[in-house]
Amino acid sequence: MTDYPYRMLVGWIAALVLAWLAFSSPWRATWNLLLAAFTLAVALLAILVATRRVCARRLAAQPVLQAVKASLDALPRDIRRNTPLVLSVGDATGAPALAFGEALIRITDAAIWVRVDDPIRLAHVADALKRWREGQGPDAVVCLIGADHTNDAGALNAALRRWLSAIGEASRAVGYLLPVCIAMYVEEADGAPDDCPWFGISGSDILQSDALSSLVATRVQQYAQAAVPADREARMHRAARLDALVRWTAGTLLPAFVDAQRDGLRDGPRYGRPMRLAAFGVTVTAGVPSPDSLLARFTEQVTALRRLIGDGRRAPYPLPEPLIRGIALQPVHRAFPRALVHAFAWLALAFSAACAASAWQNRALVARVMDDMARYLAVGPEHDAARVDVLLALKRDRDELEQYARAGVPPHLGLGFYRGAPLLGPLNALIAAYQPPTPPPSTIELDSLSLFQSGSAVLNPGSNRVLIGALDMIKAHPDKRVLVAGHTDATGNPRSNLKLSEARAASVRDWLADAAGLPLTRFAIQGYGDTRPKAVDDTEATRAANRRVEITLVPDCRDAHRENRPTSGQPACSFQQKE
Repeated sequence: MTDYPYRMLVGWIAALVLAWLAFSSPWRATWNLLLAAFTLAVALLAILVATRRVCARRLAAQPVLQAVKASLDALPRDIRRNTPLVLSVGDATGAPALAFGEALIRITDAAIWVRVDDPIRLAHVADALKRWREGQGPDAVVCLIGADHTNDAGALNAALRRWLSAIGEASRAVGYLLPVCIAMYVEEADGAPDDCPWFGISGSDILQSDALSSLVATRVQQYAQAAVPADREARMHRAARLDALVRWTAGTLLPAFVDAQRDGLRDGPRYGRPMRLAAFGVTVTAGVPSPDSLLARFTEQVTALRRLIGDGRRAPYPLPEPLIRGIALQPVHRAFPRALVHAFAWLALAFSAACAASAWQNRALVARVMDDMARYLAVGPEHDAARVDVLLALKRDRDELEQYARAGVPPHLGLGFYRGAPLLGPLNALIAAYQPPTPPPSTIELDSLSLFQSGSAVLNPGSNRVLIGALDMIKAHPDKRVLVAGHTDATGNPRSNLKLSEARAASVRDWLADAAGLPLTRFAIQGYGDTRPKAVDDTEATRAANRRVEITLVPDCRDAHRENRPTSGQPACSFQQKE
């Protein structure tokens, strides 16, 4: 795979986000659905944008690819990889046209040269050639500049900025810093009597303008001094122009390239305008130098050479093959290993997010169970209703933890962070230790002889000590009504016994209401006489047992009706209240 699979990576990231929302998210289902819809929308939009960019890139690189297929597809694969592939660009002076003519591709012994005239297309062409070479991108970008036809400094700087930006985009497209070669041409009106060599440097990582000027000037002087006497004057004139060209280039063009190179080496191929200045050279060719060019004015100023006007002939520019030989071939940069690393990095990030969510939710689970246990222990036995409410919460916690123990821990609590198993034992112990409170005595039986004189319904002095227990029971159950029932033995007239039992019940009722500060409506009285004996009324002991007053707590039927629920036992309001 030579083309970076952006769309596959976007789909992979979307799948990881959806999986996290489905299995690890601590948020509510509504939020998870909204985030899932947002993720799908963003993923589809990103895939659409990437598809459009791929289509635009292929359309922009189509003319060059057609020329490549027509010229280079017949070449063996090893030649494609072992022969340098160079992208040739240039300014508005027409240098690429003089070097290529009408062709887009030139093949020489040194390299395969591909011409690119539009800065916007440079990144697309570089990426297309990388795919054509099966992952091995272009080996260099050469800038062809005809110095004798540069008349406007502003236009020159604008063109440089465009090409530097285009080279940066191309470096980002291929994934590495593209080596840049600067080839400067100076024209001689009378034509070069011999083939002028290239003067410059190649293969250096960092080029300093001052050191470069000195180095090229030394080699130009050696070229002039090596001439035979008949050719010495022409060579000296040519050396002076070349030296002026190097000095003008060092002060006008190279600073922009050197600054861009420093940015690229410092920030890498993903920021700024990345590039790597790897070669620089100058040469002389036959042509028509413009008398008003920036170079001509500079040369006249520093050398006093007059501006020459030629016969109008312009020879084709030679390609800077010697400069390219010093630039190493680029290795194969396959996209699949890089995409695999990125996919693994996203997987590691998703796993880390799942672990964080699992740890957070386990912490919340443990905190909830521990809080329920603490609340249960904080409620005293006297508040049984509150204890029962908390006990229900403990049972729900217990059922949840037992479900996890039987069916397995769900993903949002798993991943090695589950801490609920140790809590199951304490929960079961608390639930098993619960004991409902002992129900209070519903009836207190008092001996009539301890309360009344024989045949009397008036309480004896000191009888309040006997009634204290009944009073405490009534106060402990303020939601109950009180039934006071009087009983006698069978001695005497039954009707008199009935009235006596009722009168004794009323006396006890009045004392309890007064002592407890309760209204009489909380009480009901009933006299049974000798109709409900506890034992056979034939001995003194059984008759004493039958003479009694019973105080019973009963549900209030009025509250039961308000709550729309049946009452257990006999409601107090079923008895007729008697004053």
